Amino acid sequence: MRSPKKKKRKALRRILRDHLGKNLPFVLYRKPGARYMTAILQSDRTLETALDFDRPGFVMAPFLPEKAPLVFLRPDALYCSKSKPAVAPLELAEPHANPISREIHIKLVQEAKEHIEKGEFKKVVVSRRYSVPIKVDIVSLAFRMIQAYPQAFGYLFHHPDIGTWMGATPELLLRSQSGIGETVALAGTRSSDPTEKSSMWTPKELYEQQVVTDFILKQMKASGLKPETGPVENFRAGKLWHLSTSVRAPLPPDKAEALLRKLHPTPAVCGLPRDKTKSFISTYENYNREYYTGFLGEVGIDAPDSFETFVNLRCIQIRNGRAYLYMGGGITTDSDPESEWEETQQKSTTMLSLLENSSKAIG
Repeated sequence: MRSPKKKKRKALRRILRDHLGKNLPFVLYRKPGARYMTAILQSDRTLETALDFDRPGFVMAPFLPEKAPLVFLRPDALYCSKSKPAVAPLELAEPHANPISREIHIKLVQEAKEHIEKGEFKKVVVSRRYSVPIKVDIVSLAFRMIQAYPQAFGYLFHHPDIGTWMGATPELLLRSQSGIGETVALAGTRSSDPTEKSSMWTPKELYEQQVVTDFILKQMKASGLKPETGPVENFRAGKLWHLSTSVRAPLPPDKAEALLRKLHPTPAVCGLPRDKTKSFISTYENYNREYYTGFLGEVGIDAPDSFETFVNLRCIQIRNGRAYLYMGGGITTDSDPESEWEETQQKSTTMLSLLENSSKAIG
């Protein structure tokens, strides 16, 4: 793969605005902790729906393939730009009060618990969305998001056939480099003071995280791999704490794509058993998730036989002058409907803080 052309931030911003103005596909992204942003631009509006690990590009995959197409962008042009250092944290936004959404979500959690109590599944992840007006330039918004959340995978993705998505996700799905595969079991959520160094966990949250870890190990072993796990650690994303366990294994290139498809969707975004919880989500959630809780990432950009994909969390969809925010949580027998609503409220603040601070900056 050829090296990306280096551009100054202002020049790259102009290039992306021009590409967006022509309604052509592109993605801007920065990997967690990276010094550079990367931009992949496709020169025509072709919708490529096959994930091909033998050629470089960028994949954007939906939660359910029957509800939205997978998109693979060709790197007809490839740029990079040095990312500005992180500045002071964004002023945290207050979650939006919405009595109707609250009632709908609490009923959804109660419905999920009833199915769990009947023994239909052990855990299911339910979600919701709502929208707010957006009045800022989305390319500038993406640059600011990448700067504000340096330890997340920050991206702006556009294709005329699927629309515009933006996010700052903390969750690695699968990385493959130099014959080593790595993923992370990330589950459990608690809000905290950003100055705190750790968080106390309840049995419900510890169980959620163990379910995800066990699922990953099972899928890797079923693929003939020999995974090794790291310790359970506290992982902070903004004002939220999560539980995290790294899992690594030697991964031959010919097994990489199959493992990626076995891992998605994980119990952290769907539930267990997977088929039954996918059916529950399709039946009881009152909207189509599309690319929320899908996965996205680069393929063959750094090196042949390498890729790095992330679960699409903490994201927004931009459509008709509005930003649609998505958030959800895992439901088990120990879930309290009111607490689950509050968890989604806290998760909404990642992108809401970005939107409100950016509006103030140009207001």
